[in-house]
Amino acid sequence: MARSKTLLGILLASCFYPVRAYHGDTCCNLAKSEGAFISPPPLANQICGQSYDPRLPPAPDLLVSYKFCSSRCGGMGLSNARIPSQWAAPLVQFILPSVIFSMTIPRRKRIGFEWMFDWRCKWTRFSIVNNGIRLAVSFVLFALQFIPVFVDTILWISIIIVGAGNMIIGGIYEAHLDYRIVKFVAKSKKTNLSPDIKKELLVTLACGNLKRDKHAAIPTIARSITIPGPDSPDDGGERGKSRLLNLLGAQSNFGGAVGSPVLFFLGAFVYTILDLLNDPSSQDAAISLSFGIEWMIIVHVAIVSGCLLAANNPSTSSGIVGSGHTVLDGQEFFKKVSTWSAISRNSDPHPPSTRSQLPTWEKFSQRFLGWRDSYDTKFQPVVLWSRGHTKMEWIKNSAAYQKGFKHHKKFRERMRITWAGWIFKVFTPALILIALPPATGGVVAYFTPPQGLGCRSLSFIVYAGCQIIVTLLATICNAINDGITYPPFHWKRIRKAIFTGRGFCILSAPFWFGSFVAAVGGTTMQVVGVYRNCICYSNAIYWWNLQGINPSVNLASDTANARNSSNNWIVMGSTATVFMAVNCYTGWWYQRLIRRRFVDVVKKMDMQATPGTSPMTSDEHVGDAASLVSGGRASDVGIRPDPVLFAPSSGRRGLLGDLGINTASTSSSQLPEIKISGSTIQEEMELMPSSRRSRLRANS
Repeated sequence: MARSKTLLGILLASCFYPVRAYHGDTCCNLAKSEGAFISPPPLANQICGQSYDPRLPPAPDLLVSYKFCSSRCGGMGLSNARIPSQWAAPLVQFILPSVIFSMTIPRRKRIGFEWMFDWRCKWTRFSIVNNGIRLAVSFVLFALQFIPVFVDTILWISIIIVGAGNMIIGGIYEAHLDYRIVKFVAKSKKTNLSPDIKKELLVTLACGNLKRDKHAAIPTIARSITIPGPDSPDDGGERGKSRLLNLLGAQSNFGGAVGSPVLFFLGAFVYTILDLLNDPSSQDAAISLSFGIEWMIIVHVAIVSGCLLAANNPSTSSGIVGSGHTVLDGQEFFKKVSTWSAISRNSDPHPPSTRSQLPTWEKFSQRFLGWRDSYDTKFQPVVLWSRGHTKMEWIKNSAAYQKGFKHHKKFRERMRITWAGWIFKVFTPALILIALPPATGGVVAYFTPPQGLGCRSLSFIVYAGCQIIVTLLATICNAINDGITYPPFHWKRIRKAIFTGRGFCILSAPFWFGSFVAAVGGTTMQVVGVYRNCICYSNAIYWWNLQGINPSVNLASDTANARNSSNNWIVMGSTATVFMAVNCYTGWWYQRLIRRRFVDVVKKMDMQATPGTSPMTSDEHVGDAASLVSGGRASDVGIRPDPVLFAPSSGRRGLLGDLGINTASTSSSQLPEIKISGSTIQEEMELMPSSRRSRLRANS
């Protein structure tokens, strides 16, 4: 208790009395004047604050007791704004560049106050004056939006650092499923896959990261691949292929999104290594390098997310399906009423039809917290740590996975990952990506004088240990969620309760918190200068009884030990640089490979539907399109229209929607009869291109 009060007093004193702040050279000169060195060298060799010079010999060690250091040099050596190497080097060289990669990692929510940007109000009777005032107010309010953007960025970076293990497991899991699906579809001649099943599996590849319970993403996207449009090619097969390739093209190219930025990011490591070669005893450069290696974990998460096949942005999928937009659906604050009237009159900016659909918490979070979906489309992507599990759900709900498919057992076996596969194909690669950066940074910090376990090296060790456990729990959670093994019922139920859902969050919460404190808190304390104190400069094995053991603290700089430690710094920095380059190359290669195989499969596909093999589920009602057109049997018309165009349950308008008929809430029995004479159809067919007329006659 007494030691805790003493430590608290030192921390408070260091904050309010800068004179008491720790400074190595000042403390060294004070000990020299008072003769406080332990086993001191000759007075002529007692050199304080020596800088590296290859013409000078290393400075001798100058040791003082912890009691002297804490009593005469107590406090923290806060970073000096005039010495950028103490605080700006890790920020500018490593941390800020790694933060840029966080923008490419898919996310589910964001903070934004777009309703504040443009206020529509009538200030005067003159429109020119009103427009000028409106532009000026908008220009000023736009600056205020940087505050929530800054907060949102800090929160998102913290989430990535804390949940890096979960994200990498989810990404690697999805990558394995993508490769297996492409391989299965490519060998479709052996399994006689129908065009509809191929189409559904390819849509699962390109859109399997969308929430399944969000506006029925699976059936609507799969059916919309072959919906004809006014500007679409005449050949239906080519039309479907082009839409599949458009879905593929929605994902950013790995080279532009991740690959090229990584090459520039590696330049900071190369510069720091060269700086250490010129100044081997520079502790500031070594510490910057160690924390830069730790923050490399964000780049690894970006590499994993960038090499996946499914697009992070659902706008292309929503555009192909023709689903709604939140702005058009009244989800924006200035849809029905002006923002100024909503604020001044204290009225609800949501229209009544939309207000009833929004939960109370969602209305509160959107208005006051700015918490909203990342995309303004009805289709929403899942977070990276859920992408593997979500894609597996898409697979389990596909027609190829159902018993009605002839080779469903073979397909299920291809999609199944054994426990050995989970360990060696999912967990082990993720473990290497997670553990190597903080472990390498910990080695650099360990060999930085004073060598041994200290504040910096312990922060790396704690982060690495927490992330290893988080990665292991995430692997077990995904494996159990997707039903890898089938034990007796009671064991399966207990295991799901412990390792999935709420149980998984409870188990992971302490390690998430430890990761946050070690990574985010440790970096902040290093940049601020909290780690420059007598406690952190003594070995951690003595912390349990510092006053009793009274360990020594070295106050000299540019010692022989510091010069020799630079070899370890350079080796670890080079290892981290090469490791990141190899990971980037592997991710780049994988995305090019899987995209090429996807394109090859699409080129060889026959997009003509096979009767009786539609991948639509049984709960999706599709009316008899021919009877809707003719008011009778399909033979009365002479053609077989695409039933998807008239599907009432897909959430689309379709052709009937274009006629002003709401098919989303109307069953086929309630739809009005549309009488079209045979002469009218004949006239329309004469105006069609010959290829389309041939296809319609062939389908009749």
